[in-house]
Amino acid sequence: MITKIIDKILGGTVESTETKAPAQVTAAPTTQHIAAVTERVAGEKTATGEAKPAQRRTRSNTKRTEGEQGECRTRQNNGENRRSRAQRSENGEQGERKTRQNNGENRRPRNTRSENGEQGDRPQRPRQQRNGEGSQRNNDRPQRNTRPNNRNEEQVELIGKVKRGSNKGKLQIIPLGGLGEIGKNMTVFQYEDDIVVLDAGLAFPSEDMLGVDLVIPDISYLVENRDKVRAVCITHGHEDHIGSLAYLLKEINVPVYATNLVCGLIEGKLKEHRVSNKGLRVVQAGDEIEIGKFKIGFIQTNHSIPDACGMYFETPIGTIVHTGDFKIDQTPVDGKLIDIHKFAELGNKGVLALMSDSTNVEKPGFTGSESSVGPAIKQAVSEAQGRVILATFASNVSRIQQAIDAAVENKRKVVVMGRSMVNVSEIAEARGYLNVPKGTFIDVDEMKNYTDNQIMVLTTGSQGEPMAGLSRMATNNHRTVEIAPNDTVIISATPIPGNEGAVGRTIDNLLRLGCNVVYGKDRGIHVSGHASQEELKTMLNLIRPEYFIPVHGEYRMLRKHGEVGVSMGVDPKKVLVGDNGQIFEFTKDGGRKGGRVQSGAVFVDGLGVGDVGNIVIRDRQQLAQEGMVIVVMAMDRASGTIVGGPDIVSRGFVYVRDAEELMDEAQNRVDAVIEKCELERIKDWTTIKTNVRDALGKYFYEKTRRRPMILPIIQDV
Repeated sequence: MITKIIDKILGGTVESTETKAPAQVTAAPTTQHIAAVTERVAGEKTATGEAKPAQRRTRSNTKRTEGEQGECRTRQNNGENRRSRAQRSENGEQGERKTRQNNGENRRPRNTRSENGEQGDRPQRPRQQRNGEGSQRNNDRPQRNTRPNNRNEEQVELIGKVKRGSNKGKLQIIPLGGLGEIGKNMTVFQYEDDIVVLDAGLAFPSEDMLGVDLVIPDISYLVENRDKVRAVCITHGHEDHIGSLAYLLKEINVPVYATNLVCGLIEGKLKEHRVSNKGLRVVQAGDEIEIGKFKIGFIQTNHSIPDACGMYFETPIGTIVHTGDFKIDQTPVDGKLIDIHKFAELGNKGVLALMSDSTNVEKPGFTGSESSVGPAIKQAVSEAQGRVILATFASNVSRIQQAIDAAVENKRKVVVMGRSMVNVSEIAEARGYLNVPKGTFIDVDEMKNYTDNQIMVLTTGSQGEPMAGLSRMATNNHRTVEIAPNDTVIISATPIPGNEGAVGRTIDNLLRLGCNVVYGKDRGIHVSGHASQEELKTMLNLIRPEYFIPVHGEYRMLRKHGEVGVSMGVDPKKVLVGDNGQIFEFTKDGGRKGGRVQSGAVFVDGLGVGDVGNIVIRDRQQLAQEGMVIVVMAMDRASGTIVGGPDIVSRGFVYVRDAEELMDEAQNRVDAVIEKCELERIKDWTTIKTNVRDALGKYFYEKTRRRPMILPIIQDV
């Protein structure tokens, strides 16, 4: 019986220790598989409910696993929130473990949660509220409606549903993302009972967010006040500004205002998520729209994607100017100059507050013009002997245009690879943002009809993304392109902070394959799309705001930008540096930092949105670092006697063949715990599991200084 249980859990065949045959694992244990078996093991009853004669099995007749059991990883919580309340009540483990922890009996600093996970007993709430729960734990909030202050750890009441009429005469600016971080940009503008959302972006997961695909803002505040949300306005088409829009529109059906190219990019995303695009409204720079008590204007700016805009919000309290991501480019590729005159006009009329991009505030001087990249790309292409493979951001349409111009000048055909690169190129060409001579683009299958020096490949992967085109080519894992020594690879981008290691590995792999790699700032093949210090000073001079709110950057960047604002004449008391969830409140009496709303990160993992929180990530980290140990036994509940096992299975903890002595002693420790429980007539599964977990945890830490996840499982017979 025990062998069958282990076989179900691990998806393989386990043989008895009596034969000394190594265990054969035919499939890695999936989380769903473990969860299903654990639920069944923990909850099954005997068919008749009658007590059966029981005799405890000794080690001589107990089957236990041995062999190569050290490589697979799984999850302790095994399907959080999926077990019924009756099963949780039967096990009673959550309350018991919390009590022991509070009494100081549980000495292990990790893995102190119950087998069912800490989320098991939470009542179900709407999805976005559950998402918010995870973000609260990310911020170490003790409960949903409070948040510790970073300075004094006092509890701060979070503002949720706002009653109509309670914000009379108040203008509130609430960043839900983009402050203290790069990406995930989303800002709420609220005047009385009207809410307008600016941008809805995403961020990409850091290396410690194991298994997470995307990170989006917590929109709980918007969901709770959905009756007040009037519209969403988008500054430009980068992922960190439109990537979470589909998730927002699934919850709140409102119109979306964006420029032509941005609407094209959004349409594709909404189609993927099966969200209607009927709410899209195309605007252009220079337009003004009235939404509730807001008058909103779109201002032409320069960035690394066409159709980027800054915005102003005219309200009865005053005018707010938001630059969006911008730089001042005197020679943009598309010929559209930043509308300096409009910014100056607003400044002359008087601006209550300026919200300005802080990404490049640490860089002195000016950011180079996008058009300066074209000659460098043309030179690199003209010097190439074989194929040219150029990697850049898929959304950098101006860079793509210059690459196409270089290919045409050198009589090369262009092959576009990578889903995002193909999508953006098609949308940009269809909407008139790419000028591609007829016959320049060819399909992948047509490459064989041309010599190497007649081909240019445009691909994704400039940030070292493992699944992107360039990364696959660098590891000889691309289904179409195999890197050859006479190829020239141009990486027309600089690593986003945090991606340096991945980009470096990609370059190393390419160089090992013998090709020529063109990269680095000194080659002139990339310029930033964000304003440096002198341009930021120019914007402050043009606007001359009463209040200054640095946005779009990590905290040190916001502080630095605040210092730049003070140097340009802004009153230090009116420089408002905050973080996500902070309410910046303005009335006729002035501006200040108000309360807070719920904010944070919501993890997207596959089709799940918000069901993976900080606790699950911590479990994944522990499994990756320490491994797991499963203890399986069969028990006659009526008599409280163990009739099968216990057997011990290891995954990712130790290589069992080289640790027989360790595992034998672990078996002895478990046997001793079971014997003690039987002598004391302990039948409660929670107590037995707890005693087994504590005994093994203490023993393994003494011997290995590791803390594997220990999962006791009892089968009722």
